[in-house]
Parts: sequence; structure tokens; C-alpha cells
Amino acid sequence: MMRISRILGAIFGLALSSGAAASAEDLARLKIGLILPYKGVYAVPSEGIDRGFQVALAEYGSKIAGRPIQIIRADDELAPNVGVQQFNRLVQLEKVDLVAGVVSSSVGIALSGLADKAQKPLVLVDTFADEITGKFCSPYVARTSFSANGFQYNSGKYWASHGIRTAVIMGPDYSAGHSFLGAFKRGFEEAGGKVVQEIWTPFQKTKDWGAALTQASSSGAQVIYAFYAGAEAVQVVKQHADFGLRDKLPMIGDHWVYDKLNWDAIGDLVVGPKFITTYLPNAKTEVNEKFVARYREMFKQDPEVNAELGDDNGKAILLTLEKFGGKMPADGSEFIAAMRSLNFESPRGKVRFNASGSALLEKIYVVQVAKDSAGTLVPQYIDEFAGADDLPGCTKSF
Repeated sequence: MMRISRILGAIFGLALSSGAAASAEDLARLKIGLILPYKGVYAVPSEGIDRGFQVALAEYGSKIAGRPIQIIRADDELAPNVGVQQFNRLVQLEKVDLVAGVVSSSVGIALSGLADKAQKPLVLVDTFADEITGKFCSPYVARTSFSANGFQYNSGKYWASHGIRTAVIMGPDYSAGHSFLGAFKRGFEEAGGKVVQEIWTPFQKTKDWGAALTQASSSGAQVIYAFYAGAEAVQVVKQHADFGLRDKLPMIGDHWVYDKLNWDAIGDLVVGPKFITTYLPNAKTEVNEKFVARYREMFKQDPEVNAELGDDNGKAILLTLEKFGGKMPADGSEFIAAMRSLNFESPRGKVRFNASGSALLEKIYVVQVAKDSAGTLVPQYIDEFAGADDLPGCTKSF
């Protein structure tokens, strides 16, 4: 009897031990790899994205279904080969459950192929090139921002229908630059406008925009329509003013050309130009007001578009994890499939995804920065229009 009792006790102890192990496994940390270019030309936007991601986590107490969430950061240096190394390190050594972030479209294209082979969910924050969810689409990849065509195609139509008949397009000579400005050109010319010149500057290498601006000034166009971001945006806006072109050949573009994170660097040059944006920090919606309040509490300043995009990236991941009770599905494509079914309110408006995993834009705002009575720079609403659909190109069946 004593022996039987000991055997039963051992079995019972094993069962308890097994249950404790299962419980410990259930509460193990969820690991998210966050890849951004933390240094270099896009360091400032990346900081905003990272902060927005932190705000999304804070809303959930950095836990999902009781499981703590650990963020493991990596710098891709805006280089596809470095991005590949960092992705492999995160997946193979750090054993992350999924990878998020990524700004450069070139890096995003490289990592999309890796995610597909590794069957590891990749949730992109920016990487706006149409090919990401077109030609290079994957059941393991989603993008929480928007495509270049979704953002810029209807912008081209808008400006052509609001008195701009001729334009020079000017931007960095890499995938996102061509995708953004190519989309603008398609919409602009379909609506009756004419792009009279295209000027492409070497990405991350150009410091002097004199030659490009001289070309543009002799084009006879009404405006320069530009896409630049980070340090390059600061330089081109300042040099455009130094050349005396603000009135003669105005530069319009998007929220990265006149990024709020760069206002201290460009000063009053941000006052006056009109540009498009996907986010209004002063939008009077419950979701946005809560986001702004939380961001101010955490970082003692107002959010801007990069922070909003980071929040969307984090929120989409957390909402999808909720669907699975905090557990990652064995097949990473199931995670992305669940994300494609999301439809949620974000600070920028409603976020939903198309069949190839790209978030769509509900609306785009036209704004102009002015000073209020206290001398504070404030974006003023002028107009709005709908975002466009993505370009076709995904031939895979999910």
C-alpha cells in the first residue's frame, strides 16, 4: 500500500509539475522584433514611430491576455542587406514571435521574401512601395500604413482640379520616391495636369540641392511637387527658400516634406505651404483625443504623423493577438489573415485592410501651417479627399 501510495504521489506530482510548466508557458513573454532605421537620414521619423508603438503598448499595459510583451529593437540602417541580417538575428537567435516596423521600401521588399520563407509574420509600419502588397505580396506580410498609390494618386487628381496645371516632381532616387511620385503623376495627368520634368536625387548622398532646384526653376512649371523625409526634407526646404523660390515656384508635397518633427529645424519656412497629410493632431474624435493625451503624458509633447503610424502598427498587432487569446498561432499566415479582418478606429480614422494585407486610407487632409495668437505653429485644415485603392499586382491566393 505504501508503495502504491508513493507511485500515485509521484504521478500526481508530475501532473502538477506539468500543469505548472504549461502555466509558465502560457505566461511566457511575447517577443516582438521592431526594426527601424534608428540612425541616419530617417532617425527622426523612426523615433516618432517607436514612440507611437510604445503608446499602443501602454494602452494595454504592455500585456496581452496576461502575457508580458517584450520589444527587441534592431537598426536596419536603411540597407536591405543589414535588414536581412537583423531579421535573421531576431527570428533565429532572439526567437521573436513576429517582426514589426521597417521604414524603407527597399528593406521591406527584402524582408517580405524572408518572412515568406521563414513563415514568420511581418507587420510593416511604412514601406509604402506598391510592390510590397502587389508583386511581392505574401500571406505572412501585412502593412498597417498605406500604399504609395493609396496616398498620392488622388493627391495628383486633387491638385490638378484645384488650379495646378503643370508641375515638376522631385524626390529621392529609390523605390519609395518613385512609387510616391509616380502615383502623383498618374493622378495628376489623368485629371488634366502635366508633369513637365522629373528630378531624382541620389538617396542618402545628396547634401546640395542646387543643381536640382536650378533645373526646376527653369522648367516653367507652377509648382514643385516633392517627396522627401527626415534630414533630406530639412535640407531641401531650406535650400528651396535660399534660392528664392517660395513665391516663384512653391514646393508642395506631403507631411514628410513639412514634418512636424522638423519644425524646430526649418522654423517659419513651414508657414504658408499647403501639403497633404493622413493625420490631424487636433482632430476632435474620442480615439485621437485619448491618443494625444497619452502621448503628451508619456513624452511631454504632441504627437505627429510618424507617431500615429507607430500607434497603428502596434494597435493592429495587439488587436490581432487579442483574437488569439494572446497565443501566436502555429501557422504565421493565420495571424496575418486575422489582421486582414480587422476594422478599427484609429487616431487617423478608420483602418481596414484589403485582400493582400495593405491598410487603406479613409481620408487625406489638405493643411497649411499658421501661427496662432500665442505664436504657436498649428496645422490648419483646408480640405480633404478620399484615399485611393492599391494598384493591382498580387497574384497569390491567400
